[in-house]
Amino acid sequence: RHHQHGNDQWEFDFSFDGSGKNNQPSDFLTQEERRKIRSAALNNGDWKVTSLVWVSLDAGLRPDEVSNVKVSWIDTDNAVLRVPKAESSKNEGNWTVPLTERSAMAVRRWKDQRDYDSDLLWQTRRGNPYGSQSLGRLLKKLCNLVDISTENRSMSWYSIRHGLGTAMTKERDLA
Repeated sequence: RHHQHGNDQWEFDFSFDGSGKNNQPSDFLTQEERRKIRSAALNNGDWKVTSLVWVSLDAGLRPDEVSNVKVSWIDTDNAVLRVPKAESSKNEGNWTVPLTERSAMAVRRWKDQRDYDSDLLWQTRRGNPYGSQSLGRLLKKLCNLVDISTENRSMSWYSIRHGLGTAMTKERDLA
């Protein structure tokens, strides 16, 4: 606008470091916070939420993976989640993730209660797949229920994934 119309030149008071990287570490749920979230999901009294949260805590699911999980992907008898190669968001092959027995039990109970005809395991009350925003709201609700402060934290569904990765790194070398 300055060059084309003679308007005042814009003074931009923000600088970039040029690295293109975010220097802030991603927020994650600590082991204790993960236990509290697991408890809050159970105390919610809804097997859909309990199974969704518990499977995500076990597998570190990304929001798009939560929205795509099919009923047939979870083998509750063997306590595993099997994501086919074609449906895997970032893996190059089939993805098999062990689940805890309690997560498999929660999924089993949710499958018995589900009353919609979709192949998707979890849907919102309006019949839509869960997305980043709806999952973020759910996580913040659960955090509030168990007094996990989200103030001054970048809390999102990825906090569950990053918490799992952090716990695995502390337990053993990821390589």
